[in-house]
Order: sequence, then C-alpha cells, then structure tokens
Amino acid sequence: MGLMRLFVENQDRLSQIDPARVYMAGMDELPWFGHVIINENQLVIQRAESDSGYVSLPWPVAGRGDLLLSTATLMEREEAYFLEVELARGLVQRTRSQLASWELMGLVVPSELRDKLAEATTNFCRAATRQAEPSEAARFANLAIDQAADVAERLAGEYARQALTARLSAASRLGTLSGVKLTDEAPPAKLGNQVKSAFNLVALPCSWRAIEASEGKRQWKMIDEQIQWAHKAGMKVMAGPLLEFDERHVPDWTYLWEGDSQTLGTLMIDHVKSVVNRYKGKVQIWHVASRMNRDHVLSLGEEERLQLVAQTVRAVREIDTRTPVIVSFDQPWAEYMANRQTDLAPWHYADALVRADLGIAGLGLELNVGPQPHASANRTPLAFSRLIDQWSLFELPLLVSLTRGNRNSDDTANWLDHYLPLLMAKNCVQLLVWNQLTDERAELPHSGLFDEKGVAKPTLGIWQKLRESYLT
Repeated sequence: MGLMRLFVENQDRLSQIDPARVYMAGMDELPWFGHVIINENQLVIQRAESDSGYVSLPWPVAGRGDLLLSTATLMEREEAYFLEVELARGLVQRTRSQLASWELMGLVVPSELRDKLAEATTNFCRAATRQAEPSEAARFANLAIDQAADVAERLAGEYARQALTARLSAASRLGTLSGVKLTDEAPPAKLGNQVKSAFNLVALPCSWRAIEASEGKRQWKMIDEQIQWAHKAGMKVMAGPLLEFDERHVPDWTYLWEGDSQTLGTLMIDHVKSVVNRYKGKVQIWHVASRMNRDHVLSLGEEERLQLVAQTVRAVREIDTRTPVIVSFDQPWAEYMANRQTDLAPWHYADALVRADLGIAGLGLELNVGPQPHASANRTPLAFSRLIDQWSLFELPLLVSLTRGNRNSDDTANWLDHYLPLLMAKNCVQLLVWNQLTDERAELPHSGLFDEKGVAKPTLGIWQKLRESYLT
C-alpha cells in the first residue's frame, strides 16, 4: 500500500479540510481510490498505487474562498512533504506553463502579469528555502498561492478578451447558444421577459419522474406549455435530459424492478421514445442522457448504464434522423473516484460512445460548483480551460452547463463574470446553459438566477451583458 504524507503548518486550516475532497492522481489526472487520514499536523493518503502523482485538495485563497489546488508531481517517500509549499509549487508551475503555452499561440501578455507572476515565483522560492522555519515557509507559500491565483484569473481574462476579439473580427456575432434550464412550469410573464433578454435557448427537463409518476400514465401538459412559451418567445428548445441517472428524476415505482436491468432498460427506452415521438419537429436539440457516471441508481452497473445509453441514442436516431443528439456527464473531473471504487470515468464513457459511431452530435459537461457531494469543487479558471481543451480532443461540439451554489449572490456573479467569457472564448463550446432558473427546489442551494420570490439576481445581469456583447 502506498502512503503519501504531507505536513501542514497551520493546524486550523488542516481541521477545516474535508477528507472526502482530498485525492491523488497520476498523469491522466484521474483520481486514485484511497483513504485520507488527518493525524495531528499531518495529512496522510493511503492508496493501492505507489506511483508518483499529485495531491489535490480545497485550500482557502484570498478573495476567492476555497479553490481546489494541486501540488506538482510528488514521489512517495518516508519524509512528509510541506503541504503549503507544495501547493504553491504546483499553482505557480501550472500558471507559468499556461502563460508560456498561450504566448506561443499568440497571446499578448501584459507586463504587469509577468511581474506579478515573477513575484509569486520569488515568494515560492522563499518558502521552499525556509522549510526549516515552518511558520515563515507557510507565510511565503500562502502569499505565493494568493498571488499566483490572482495571476491565473487575470491571465484567463486576458485570454478570453483576446480570443473573443479575434473571433468577432470574422463575424459581428458568435453563433454560440446560451440557455437556461427551466423548472417544472413555463416562466411567469415577469420572469419570462428577463429570460428572453439573456438567453436564446431554453432547456426543458423532460424528467421521467415528472412525466410518468404513475406507471403507464404520462402527463404532457407541463412540457406542452413550456414548448408553447418557448416558441412564442422565439427561443430554441433543447429537450432533456430524457434519461437522467439521478434519484430525483427516476419514478418511485421503477424501484419495483430494481436489479432487473432488462426490464428497466425497456421501460427507460419506452419513456424516451414517447417523448421523441410527441415532440419531434418541435425541438432543436435532443439531450438524450446525463449523469450516467452516477452510481446507486436502480442498481445499474457501469456497463449496463453505458449500454442503455447507447441503445437509447439509437432509438432516438431511428425516430428522428435530423435533430442533433447529445449526451452529458456531471463531475467531469471525476473527483468521486477517490471515494468509491469504479472503473469508468466520464472521459471513458464518452470515449466508448463516440467510438461506437452512434451519431452523437455533441458532448455535455455539467459543472455544478459547490460543497455538495455530487458537485464539483471550485477551481482556478486555468483548470476549467484545461478541462475544455481535453474534451475538445473528441472533435465534437461541447455543451457546458453550470451553476454555483452560494448564498452571496454578488460572489456568484463575480465568479461567473470571470469564468463565463473564458468558456465562451473556446471554439469548441457551442452551447452554454445555466442549470437552475430559480432558487425554488434548487438542487444546489441559492444557485438560481431568481430567488424564491422571483427577484432577479446579479447573475442574470452577467448573462444579459454577455449576450448583448457577443451573441445573437
């Protein structure tokens, strides 16, 4: 069994670390299954592998809350590594590498960013050479982390600005679609007008649970009204996910068939066929399946879920050969692999489906950011950029749906203002969706564009501003 030991100078910070968010990963960036032990002033990671890898965990960064940071690659050894120093090393190194990479692509880097990064590098060097004085080493390391995080955010902003300017030089507006996921009803008139000003598409959650709460009795009134509203508003419609592997969207009666994968598969595909037959020609995108990398849903195994999605895509393509079909995955960084033994990461599911040549027109990444178990930890904008670049290797258009659960709506708007232009600047990202319309019954608390009283939050203004600036 491999052991990775890290010394933490600030025990108060150590006590605030959630062990479930700590993991090690190798060159493929997929977390290794393991166990985390916090012992006095040490963080110990037990794992089956003894290979070199990097450690990732949430760490408080000035003005940004907790960010999931990663060390550089560490080899296993008896002596404990100094966590603060290694986190500073990892963030400074990644920021320097990204700056150099983007500069080779033609990015003009402002001199002030170079100076700030040089200052962060100097403070990291001070931390690395003062490890015999733990308090001083930690002070300089945390200063380097704060400075490098600031550079990373500003560098991503500069990349987004220059990339968007270049894209707009060829066309006055981008063809990127921006959308919002509706709730169980069409938006009231007051909300609807504001939604139309910010988005050109709506995502209709054709939840199996909502449509067929009782076996064999399908209710269409809700979706009929939503589609009517969208058409009247002149907005495009994405229907789905038609299959969502999530306890909240599976009918209660289906658990009578738990363990019978053949019957469950038949029931799921029948649901999808009924939706597609009813709304064929009325929607512009079929979002066939999402969250297939979730476990504990109807006791379906990984291979069973994968095969079921493949069968469902084929069924949709047989009924509707023209409308684009997409599938999506949540927690695309696969943090959950650190806490449960599983063979397939989101990337593996996607690779298998693309290789099967099913006619999938695009892939979706669900980036719900928050502390909840099924949410992704917040990261630097550069980490988001690397994720998009990795998934662009499939050479398919990408849908990015995102939310952030935060009681402070101004913080959420500030976060979106830094991350959304970066995503929009990527050529492969063809559709951006905010995953929660209102705070009412929100999966991530406080993640809606409107609060429970229907009052718009600053987040909506960010979407409106970006549409005015870049989109049709």
